[in-house]
Amino acid sequence: MPIIKTLTMGSEIVMRIPYWRYSATGNTFLIFDNREGDLHEFSRELYGQWAQNQSVDGLLFLERPNKEGHDFHMRYLNADGQEAEMCGNGARSIIHFAGSICKIRPRGKAFTFSTLCATYSGENSEEKGFPIVMSEVGEFDTIDINGLYPAAQSSFYLFTGVPHCCFEVEDLEEIDIILHGREVRHNPQFNKGSNVNFFKINSIGQIHMRTYERGVEAETLSCGTGATATALCIARDRSWESPVQVRVPGGLLQISFTKDFKEVTLSGKVDFLGESHFDLPQEKA
Repeated sequence: MPIIKTLTMGSEIVMRIPYWRYSATGNTFLIFDNREGDLHEFSRELYGQWAQNQSVDGLLFLERPNKEGHDFHMRYLNADGQEAEMCGNGARSIIHFAGSICKIRPRGKAFTFSTLCATYSGENSEEKGFPIVMSEVGEFDTIDINGLYPAAQSSFYLFTGVPHCCFEVEDLEEIDIILHGREVRHNPQFNKGSNVNFFKINSIGQIHMRTYERGVEAETLSCGTGATATALCIARDRSWESPVQVRVPGGLLQISFTKDFKEVTLSGKVDFLGESHFDLPQEKA
């Protein structure tokens, strides 16, 4: 039975598009089953309208696998309707959606799936925190961001599927995230802009973080790739051992890693919030 249906409602013909709402430590998403490919051709403006009208941080599309041995493909759009390379909390949410809603069985112990630029794996396990292996970790401090936020006690850059600037601060609660986050996000040395994280160390292995997210253009309650970047940067700089816990406004994330940072896992809470639909008017034949 097709997921997307065309219905006649009085004198109007509509395309009914179901979606499933998720929250991953406060990062909110609408997830769509797009295995039939019906949702590829809509405009960026419409996608952005969906996200903004539902007050979510992004849209996720579960699609047919495009590589041999994969279970599915994940397409992610930011709240502005623009496709992005990766979303850590979104990936953890879509793993639950794939296994618990779509009833897809992974080919192995964990799901293997592609994103715009890479391959990821993750487990549909609430007990383990829906962990995903972060396969795009690199470019430690390849961009010099010292001075972009002069009040920072230390500054780091890292790519974790998307670019992240990480600034250690003394008083996290007093920062004007919108003002300073926007300034750094639009700095011309970043080709497509950067996400911006401000963090404070609570104790060894414990960090408190806030994020200005590119594509949302505001502070979000959580950012999985940002938590990963912040945890790894400070662990590398201060010789911390795994795991590192990152407290965000929406909850707690945990980043586990090997000493060489070649194996990195992100985990945390995921909540399925319910199902609804959009009715998209269609032109009559």
